[in-house]
Order: sequence, then structure tokens, then C-alpha cells
Amino acid sequence: MNRPYRLILIALMLGLTVQTGCFWRLWTKPKPIEERTFDVYGTLKSITPERVVIETNDKKRQETFVLTDASIKGSDFQPGAQVHVYYKVKGDVKEVTMVVEKIK
Repeated sequence: MNRPYRLILIALMLGLTVQTGCFWRLWTKPKPIEERTFDVYGTLKSITPERVVIETNDKKRQETFVLTDASIKGSDFQPGAQVHVYYKVKGDVKEVTMVVEKIK
């Protein structure tokens, strides 16, 4: 086999190998929104045993989250602390999976 044909064949095989991940996504279904875990960070406005309210750093809006029995709270936070909130969306409610203080 000639050298140019060999290089073309290797490039073609490499391209097909790398692109299979893209093709695979066409046939797989994404996780339902209830199973996904989202995250956001911002400044803690208030925290109660039932709710966490933060002001997000990216869009400067206020977000309210619900704490459940399964929620993990990293420590005792004071208003003004930078926190990172991991949550799941259940209907209209954002349930906290874990909330921790953000390390600067």
C-alpha cells in the first residue's frame, strides 16, 4: 500500500473511533430531569430547618431551596457566607441534596 493511502486510512479510522461517542448520543435517551443533580453557588441570605435562600453570583437572582431529611448540610452557616448548593428538581420544588460552604 502506498504511503498516502495508508495515512488517509489511519486518519479515517481515527476519525471514526473518536466520533462514535457523538453517534452514540443520538440513540441514548437523556436522564429525566428528576434524576439529574444541578448545582449553583452564591451568597446565603437565610437558612431555616426547612429552607435555604441564596442570591446567585452569576445572574444576581434569589433562589429558594427546600431542605429534606436526606439533605446534607456541611456546617452551620451564617447569612453572607458563600455556599455551594447541589439540588434536584422535583416538580416545582428544588430539593437540596447537599449544601456546603464554598472555599475561596
